[in-house]
Amino acid sequence: MNLRINNLFVSYTDNDHVLSALNGVDFKIEKGQITALVGESGSGKTTLGLACMGLLPENAEQNGRIWLGTQMLTGLDNESLNALRHNTIAMVFQNGGANFNPVIRVIDQVAEPLVSRGTKKKEARQKASAMLNRMGLAAPLHDRYAHQLSGGQIQRALMAMALILDPKILILDEPTASLDSVTKSFVKTIIQEEAASGKAILLITHDLGLAQDLADKTIVLYLGQVMEETCEKIIENPGHPYTHALVRSFPTLDTTRDLGGIRGTAFYRYTHCHKQGDGNHNHIQTDRFHDDGHVPVSGCIFRPRCTQVIDRCYNSIEIVQTESQKIRCVRGGITRMVRFKGVSKKYHKKTALASLDLDLYAGELFCLVGETGSGKTTLAMIASGAIKSDTGSFEFNPEDIKGKSISQITGVVYQSPMESVSHRLNVFDIVAEPLRIAKIEKDRVNEMVVRALKRAQVSTASDFLLRYPHELNMGAVQRVCIARAIVNEPLFLVADEPTSALDPSVQAKVLKMLLDLQTQLGLTLLFITHNIGLAKKIGDRVGVMLSGHMMEQGPAKQIFNSPCHPYTRLLLEDGEEYQPTNSESRVENSKEHICPFISRCALAQTQCFKTMPLKTINGKGFVSCHQFEKTLEPFVHGCIN
Repeated sequence: MNLRINNLFVSYTDNDHVLSALNGVDFKIEKGQITALVGESGSGKTTLGLACMGLLPENAEQNGRIWLGTQMLTGLDNESLNALRHNTIAMVFQNGGANFNPVIRVIDQVAEPLVSRGTKKKEARQKASAMLNRMGLAAPLHDRYAHQLSGGQIQRALMAMALILDPKILILDEPTASLDSVTKSFVKTIIQEEAASGKAILLITHDLGLAQDLADKTIVLYLGQVMEETCEKIIENPGHPYTHALVRSFPTLDTTRDLGGIRGTAFYRYTHCHKQGDGNHNHIQTDRFHDDGHVPVSGCIFRPRCTQVIDRCYNSIEIVQTESQKIRCVRGGITRMVRFKGVSKKYHKKTALASLDLDLYAGELFCLVGETGSGKTTLAMIASGAIKSDTGSFEFNPEDIKGKSISQITGVVYQSPMESVSHRLNVFDIVAEPLRIAKIEKDRVNEMVVRALKRAQVSTASDFLLRYPHELNMGAVQRVCIARAIVNEPLFLVADEPTSALDPSVQAKVLKMLLDLQTQLGLTLLFITHNIGLAKKIGDRVGVMLSGHMMEQGPAKQIFNSPCHPYTRLLLEDGEEYQPTNSESRVENSKEHICPFISRCALAQTQCFKTMPLKTINGKGFVSCHQFEKTLEPFVHGCIN
């Protein structure tokens, strides 16, 4: 038996406000499969579970249809629903202790669905005892009251009660939220066993790891709308910008980077009527749109927090479907913002970049690492428009730039702050200069400068704004440079060793501020560093460069847990930066098809002198190495822990 939700709307009335909790939800839960429902608190997950059970409160209004097999649940009276509950469809609620009667013994509460359907009490207690035993609760616990059990024990007792009549449909609302890892593993096994027995299971959870481990299909819900429906592993292959943001916020055992956040806040969407009689309209609090908090009903509901908004997002909603995913996004999901294609650059016949390819995606933080002289800064200068490549192309997604110049959509933070600003300009003029070049209206310049300085955590006091670079310490100058880089509200930020000239304590503060800005402003960030330990802490994806070549590229987790190129392993074993000794001279790239690491590589073969292959790794990255299969044995990170 399956469960189908068809165009489901649910709202709650509160005085003169109507809270929209579910907005046109459609999906199907198949027999013998686990469907996970994920999203932030307030996204409507529990409301959907309650709607399926027919347990919505009196102030709820429901439209749409819910089908249990061939029977439509919508519109059934309470008596008909009671006949189905426990027997055909059951739910395990969140906050288990609140769902047990404190004056009835646990075994009697588990037996109650049987007794209410005519089973003799003794037989019902025997079956309840067997079910509790299956849940790992020993006989001495059966006659206790709820307050005498731990949270994990209560959760398992609730599952026993839900399963006692062997329902066809099982809804689990945060079944592992408050459990320790051992109990959580036990509950996961029970869930898998129930799915294997043929039950259709709806798993409501904020635990993306649980969803990835158990789900055959995952539904991503945001403010009552389905953003993504996927059969892919959600942590490995997020399709929607919101899903990607959730993944960045979720810790796993093999996560390498520090946790990120989601820009802005998900406020509830209200429809209400003002006393002036201007009619019903949507009302949403947000820091992105108008000060009064009112936004149009049309378009994507996630756009105030999205990293890839274009004009179409304000008017259209499209569901893009592939073989394994449905994504509610006019752009088809996460998009490429920047592309380097076959980019080459030489200085006096010496190769700085050798036919390099690189794509950067909206809202990501891409770390570029490698030795000094590997071509990282040259790539940054091409990205900023400071120089042009000799061959190849560097381009933005046309939908993102909308006719703007590179300087208008790109901000740059350089390695040496004192060398990157004019010492003839004061703080205000340094930050305002890009606006004046872009011919921004004079009355807006002051407002934009002050906003940028505040975001960069720089004083906006008048005496500070009139100071010159030589009157500031290095950390303050770099903050001013960051304010200058973001004053145009760019989409793309290039940070070339932005903290290497600072002392460690200032480095940490500036780096944290830069990462916060990336989240708050939804920036696509190209972060260049020689410190591979830093790349591990902050990168979504990582590229490893040597002598103008991209040696390896992929998700940070893949690079640091399973490095495939011998050079990447060498960097990781050193911990920060590998500098060759005089006896380990580098191969100069007079022949660009020769691997630049060949003179230092213990795996080098004849073919390495002829070509540099490009081999895909797990569909998520690539390595330029003939011998990379020999590097796939388990790797222990030197000093990177």
